[in-house]
Amino acid sequence: MIAKDLMKKDVLCVRESDRVEDLADVLVGENLHGAPVVDAAGELVGVVTQQDLFFSTMTRSGVTDGDGESAPLTVREIMTAPAVSVGEETTVEALCRIMFKLRIHRVPVVRHGRVRGIISSLDVCAAVARGELPVE
Repeated sequence: MIAKDLMKKDVLCVRESDRVEDLADVLVGENLHGAPVVDAAGELVGVVTQQDLFFSTMTRSGVTDGDGESAPLTVREIMTAPAVSVGEETTVEALCRIMFKLRIHRVPVVRHGRVRGIISSLDVCAAVARGELPVE
């Protein structure tokens, strides 16, 4: 099995220029644990997770702009970049090795720098449970 056979195709991406407050609303509203981050041209530039959001709010308290106002935080400031991604033809075995080695739970699937899908560790487990992936 290859990545394009397992990936979820309707991927909600966020922009690197989005405010963190808006990101929080999206993640909660869509019940997501993370999302790929794209630039203005729609190219993958990073990944942002609930943990990134949580830790950014823990470490950001008291940061202000030049006027003493609370400075808005953007996704660009808290995302992990560059994003770890795979191509559509990547084998699920190779994908699992990447996820395990890097201790990550979701990987965007890209073609020519654009997000075409996403695979989570739960997607792999579900495929095993359905008997679609052999277990040795």
